[in-house]
Amino acid sequence: MKMPHSIHTYYTYKDTPLQASFYPAQNKPGALTVIYIHGGGLVYGHRDDLPAVYRETFTNAGYNLLTIDYPLAPETKLPEMFRCLTLAVEWFLKNAATTLHLPANDYVLFGRSAGAYLAFLLAKDDLSQGPRGLISFYGYYALTEPSFSRPSAHYNQFPKAPASYLKQIPDSHPLAAGPIETRFPIYLYGRQTGSWLSLFLEEPMDVQRYSLSQAELFALPPVFLTASAADQDVPYLVSHSAAQSIPKAVFHPVLGLPHDFDSDLTNNAGKRIYQSVIQWLGRLG
Repeated sequence: MKMPHSIHTYYTYKDTPLQASFYPAQNKPGALTVIYIHGGGLVYGHRDDLPAVYRETFTNAGYNLLTIDYPLAPETKLPEMFRCLTLAVEWFLKNAATTLHLPANDYVLFGRSAGAYLAFLLAKDDLSQGPRGLISFYGYYALTEPSFSRPSAHYNQFPKAPASYLKQIPDSHPLAAGPIETRFPIYLYGRQTGSWLSLFLEEPMDVQRYSLSQAELFALPPVFLTASAADQDVPYLVSHSAAQSIPKAVFHPVLGLPHDFDSDLTNNAGKRIYQSVIQWLGRLG
């Protein structure tokens, strides 16, 4: 059974509609909205990739859920990607009462993997109204992490992704969603060769510009973090370090599971962590 939701276009970027799916809280109007940003290495994925069981976890607990598009790399570079996400948050703030019929426009940012990275960027940005909190599932907050700019031993165990694959991708038309079946080789190539950052950065100085400093981490609102100690995509120590640098952070590690451990719905670890998220949201007040 499909969850009741509505779809809204928050911005049209180069003739490509960027949309948001709104899942209202069940039984009563939710005063707090969780704005979800999907992962996929910034090159693949779609806004509604969060499994239905987790969407229902939020809405059944009395929270609204808004899932948002953003244009993907390499067709779109990070500065424009980030600008579009800022417009998505501002759209929510302006339309919460009128279009979405909400009693308040308070919100929390939630991202998985690259989506968590984008949530960190938004949380430190000068939005008209900042988030009440941030939820990071196996994410990162800086592009200066050394493993992002060198060949990955883990991904080099996979069959080699040829450079010729990138030449087949048109660079003139933005893409708001990309299936993993056809887009994962782009990410794989970037990680195998250590050139992943070049897929979405325009200039070398953007590495620092789009990374959070220790001072910016210190100034963040409350943050919920989770990651697996066995993560071979984003180093576990990234989340561990963030938990130590953010004053109002809680960290719920898991052991021996893959990067996106909550994607395995047969493993109770994911469900347990989402219940911890709900408890954390309840303490935000």
